[in-house]
Amino acid sequence: MSVTLRDVAREAGVSVPTVSRVINEQPYIKEITRKKVLEAIEKLSYQPNSIARNLKQGRTSTVGFIVNDVSSSFFGMVALGIERTLRKHNYNLILCNTDDRHDLEIDSLKLVVSKKVEGIILATTGSTGEFVKKVIHQHKIPTVVIDNKVRGLKTDVVLHDNVGGAYQLTLHLIEHGHTRIAFIGGPLNETSGEKRLEGYKKALAKNGIPVDDKLVTIGDWKKESGFRSTKKLLSLKKRPTAIFAANTCMALGSLIALHEQGLKVPDEMALVSFDDLEFAPALDPPLTTLIRVDTEIGTAAANLLLKRMRKKVKEEHTEIYLPTKLLIRRSCGCQESPVLKSSKEKGESLEGHPRQ
Repeated sequence: MSVTLRDVAREAGVSVPTVSRVINEQPYIKEITRKKVLEAIEKLSYQPNSIARNLKQGRTSTVGFIVNDVSSSFFGMVALGIERTLRKHNYNLILCNTDDRHDLEIDSLKLVVSKKVEGIILATTGSTGEFVKKVIHQHKIPTVVIDNKVRGLKTDVVLHDNVGGAYQLTLHLIEHGHTRIAFIGGPLNETSGEKRLEGYKKALAKNGIPVDDKLVTIGDWKKESGFRSTKKLLSLKKRPTAIFAANTCMALGSLIALHEQGLKVPDEMALVSFDDLEFAPALDPPLTTLIRVDTEIGTAAANLLLKRMRKKVKEEHTEIYLPTKLLIRRSCGCQESPVLKSSKEKGESLEGHPRQ
C-alpha cells in the first residue's frame, strides 16, 4: 500500500496538518518539527500526490506540445528546450504527434483540452486554423505557435527569421558569383515555406537578378522531395549553378541526386540549406547552413507560455523571430568555416521584428 500523510504524521509524532505545512514549505514551523517530518518522509519514501493537490488547487501543472513530426531532429530538439524549461518550473509535458495529418491535429487538441492542460505549444500542419481559434477562444487556454503561423489567428508565436535566413543564404551564393540559383522549398501553405521563398526572391531582386520560375521547385521537407526536385532541375536545358534547399533533409536528397549524376559539389554545383541537422558536417562536402536554433525556439516558446499562463505578458500577442547566422562549410565554395554576422546584426532580419 502507498504511504499516506497519516503514516508520515504517525512516524514523526505530529498532526497531519503539520506534515502538510512542512511539505508545502509554509512558515511558522519549528525547525525541530520540520526535521522530524522530513526524516519520516525519507524513512517511509513518501511521495506527495501532486495530481490530487493540483486538482484541489484548480490546476494540473501540465502543458500540451502538439507537433507534426516527432521523428524530426528539429522538433526533438525543440521538445528538449520546452521540457527543460518547464521542468524548472514544476510543469509536466504531454506530447502529441500528428504525422502532418489534419484529423490527428484536431484529435490532439481535443485530447490536451480534455486533460485540462494549462497551456499549449503548437507546431501546426497549417490546415486547422478554425479549430485552433475555437479552442483558444472557447477554452481560454494560453497558446504559443511555433514553426508556422496559424493564418488569421492572433496568438503568441516563436519562429525562425525565415525571410532573413533565406535572404542571407541566397545572398551568399550571389556573392560567389552565381546568378542561376535554384530554390527547393517547402509547402507554400505553411508560412515557413512561404517566407523562405520570399527571402530567396528578395535577395535576387536586390541584386538585379530576375526570378526564373523554372528554377523554383516546391517539396515537402522530406529527403525524397529534395532528390526529385534536383533531378527535375538537372533536366533543364539551362541548368542552375547553385541550389538553395529550404531545409537540410531536402538538401541531403539534393546532394544524393547530384552525386548520382556525377556532379562535383561545389565545383559544378554549389549547395546550401536553411537549417543544420547533425549529419550536415559529415556530408561530402560538408554543408553550408544556418546555425541551428531549435532548442532556443523551444526555450523561448516555453518561457513565453509561462509568462502568459502567469499573466505577466500585457500585450494581446507577442511575436518572437530568432535571428539567423550563417554557418559556412565547403558546399558553397568557401574553403574556411567562419560564422558570419546574424541576420539581426546585418540588418537583414526581414520578417517582423525579432524580440526576446
